[in-house]
Amino acid sequence: MSDNRSKTENAAQARTAIPYWLALAFLVIGALSWAGSSVAGRAASGNIPPFSLSFIRWSCVALLFLLVSGRQTWMQRHIIARHLPLLAAFGFFGVVGFTVPYYVGLQFTVAVNASLMNASGTLWIVGTAFLMTGALITRKQALGVLLGFSGTLMIVLRADISVLSEFAINIGDVLVLSAFFSWAVYTVMLRWKPPEIGEMPFLTVMTCLAVLMMAPLYVVDLVQGKSFDTDIGNLTIIGYAIIFPSFLSYILWNRAVPVVGSSVAGMAQYLIPIFGVTLSVIVLGESIENYHLAGIAIIFVGVWLVTSGKKPEAAPDKA
Repeated sequence: MSDNRSKTENAAQARTAIPYWLALAFLVIGALSWAGSSVAGRAASGNIPPFSLSFIRWSCVALLFLLVSGRQTWMQRHIIARHLPLLAAFGFFGVVGFTVPYYVGLQFTVAVNASLMNASGTLWIVGTAFLMTGALITRKQALGVLLGFSGTLMIVLRADISVLSEFAINIGDVLVLSAFFSWAVYTVMLRWKPPEIGEMPFLTVMTCLAVLMMAPLYVVDLVQGKSFDTDIGNLTIIGYAIIFPSFLSYILWNRAVPVVGSSVAGMAQYLIPIFGVTLSVIVLGESIENYHLAGIAIIFVGVWLVTSGKKPEAAPDKA
């Protein structure tokens, strides 16, 4: 019985697998989308209550998923029902546990703190993968992770170590760190995604469950009378958050991680500051300095080391 199930899972994975290079491209597109989201959020910070933004954003994303794959999701309802607790865990760690603490934390923390903790995303994923699965990385990959982190530090610290004197832990820092830990858990958990559930039904159910979890938080905002202006700026921010860093990026991320592994996928975190700097120049009119270029070069070397140092996959058990 277990042999038949193993063969079924392997066959399902083979049908849904994408080429390694395409998975890497998906991660790059996702990083670009997330970088754009951070730039948009910085341009209009504090205009939208974080609970409301989280709930409205993911409610709309859930509706998009239902429109695209509602029929397919309904057809798999019996399989979904068997895995409902696991799907709820995916919804909590992948959506609620990341989005809510991150948006709330940004109300209290300073820019240098958030940038430093964003750079630590890969370290969270690699460390969480070790704690949850015992997965190790090669020395070449470890060097790549260190180089990527160093390059990101060069960018966010403007090649000036004295900037660290401004770093102080507060409640916002703790919340943002917890958000990255939640995302790391979600990334590692993707290896346990039930293969018999289609990709779109999986995302549809996950987001719907996450919206149900966030509903009480939205009610808190309503009870407290918190609202926001429905001007073009706020609507643009919400619209971008719905389509690119949510609907599109989650699809790409979920397709890519099982192919490249959580450690390699974590390197996408290092691409976010690169794209963020570029978009800041284009959208916000900021300038690129020499330390930006040096940091970008170091990060790309780190990305190459991690991706080229990927361990070969173990042969499937034929017993």
